[in-house]
Amino acid sequence: MTIAADYDPLVMSENDTPDTSASDTESSEPGELLFSVLRRDEEEPSGPFTQEDVLRMLQNGELERQDFVYHDGMLEWQPIDQIFDIQEQISHFVDDGQDHGKVAEVFREISELLAAGEDIYYIAVQEKTGLLSKAKACVILTNKRLFVLHEKRGGFELESHQWTAVSNTLMKDEGKGMATFSVLLGYEKRLDVPHLPNAQVHRLFQLSQELREM
Repeated sequence: MTIAADYDPLVMSENDTPDTSASDTESSEPGELLFSVLRRDEEEPSGPFTQEDVLRMLQNGELERQDFVYHDGMLEWQPIDQIFDIQEQISHFVDDGQDHGKVAEVFREISELLAAGEDIYYIAVQEKTGLLSKAKACVILTNKRLFVLHEKRGGFELESHQWTAVSNTLMKDEGKGMATFSVLLGYEKRLDVPHLPNAQVHRLFQLSQELREM
């Protein structure tokens, strides 16, 4: 079952009645991922709920794992068990302030391309504002390759480089908490990814130096 996310399910109308099992979302942490829930036997979604709310409703039998959830950044509704399995897998990729929804989306895309014995080590997400805020590049490090994903209208472009092709990585402070991560490919090509939070660039640099030597 696929349900198109053609509206913002996190915005409730004035006539909607919040689910009494939900916690007060005003008390959620800034930037915390919020979910809308669509039960299989209902036509209208409810929410927003925090991840803890959804887990509590599952434990109380108010939801089933085959019911659907949606959060900002998803293309369509997905079963709870599928999304929460991914949330658990990416939990250690969002320690440096990454957008949860974007990391989950990228994780799904890259996971389908991994070779045998290849694991994702880190995902960094660009921070942009204004009209460019939805066209973010992401840098993904695995134990075998470095990926750069560029979002385009209607899709994305993905490039990958084996660590043996990476001669060095660099970082440059841009000010205001942002930095540029650069990848040197041999002696002729340089790949720059600007507007990354400093904490993420430091992790990219540290891990890339280690992975190049593996």
